[in-house]
Amino acid sequence: MMTLNIVLPVFLVIGLGYGLRRGGFLGPAATTILSRLVFHVAAPVLLFRGAATTPLGRSTQPEVLILLAGVSAVVALLSYLVLVRSAPARRGVLAQGTHRSNMVFFGMPVIANAFGEQVLGPAAVLIGFMVMLYNLLAVFLLTLPHRSRSARSAAVWGRTALAILRNPLILGSGLGILASAVGFVPPIALDQALALVGRIALPLALIALGAELDFGRLRAELRPALLVAVVKLIVYPGLVLVGLKALGYAGQDLAVPVLLMASPTAVVSFIMAREMNGDEALAGAIVIGTTLVALPTTLGWLLYFLPG
Repeated sequence: MMTLNIVLPVFLVIGLGYGLRRGGFLGPAATTILSRLVFHVAAPVLLFRGAATTPLGRSTQPEVLILLAGVSAVVALLSYLVLVRSAPARRGVLAQGTHRSNMVFFGMPVIANAFGEQVLGPAAVLIGFMVMLYNLLAVFLLTLPHRSRSARSAAVWGRTALAILRNPLILGSGLGILASAVGFVPPIALDQALALVGRIALPLALIALGAELDFGRLRAELRPALLVAVVKLIVYPGLVLVGLKALGYAGQDLAVPVLLMASPTAVVSFIMAREMNGDEALAGAIVIGTTLVALPTTLGWLLYFLPG
């Protein structure tokens, strides 16, 4: 029952976002603004404050980042090779869907609900690193099927590098790490203001995620979306679990990275597919399918880490 009480509120708020959109309270323009508010303001502030108030040795664990990078790359490349006979527009989209985790709009609310908001500090570095890695892998996977377009690919890589440098989540995490390293302590008024802004990130992220759900996208691509969901929500975090346990991690230090990686496929994967000649309908179906399947799988992972 305890684990159900952790995961059910997350999905109830996602359901609220979906109901608000269906009821006309949140139109497409409002949903876009809400997502931008979370991505560009609230979540970066939350990550900054978490990293800034966490001792540097606690928030930076290079072996964890190396393991996550290795597992992500292996899952992405193996998925791509298995799907090599698929149509070019679908191949990269399917491979991207197997590992690109929705850590900000789904993972952070789950780990905060399970362990308290204090875990967001150590998680901030991990999230910033993985956002950068996911962007690099996405460009590689989505351009590889169209590799003959070398000039276009070079331009895409350039734009991606610039986007990574400007990514608000990476900037928030990076500035927080820097603040922690130099011992910067925000004045009380500033710290409380940051806390207030950061506090809206988690509920607004879930509402925005729910408002983005469009079940019509799932019907035509149900089978591939469910196959991707199995890899994304069970196999991928399972490999992370095995690797972290081999390194000697346990408790929250084990659970937080696994739960973040066990998040459904990120909504931004749909945008990437649309911009890079991928099958956007399939990408949308994967986002919806993995989000729905995440209810039982997240419950399963929480039961593993928090029995009873």
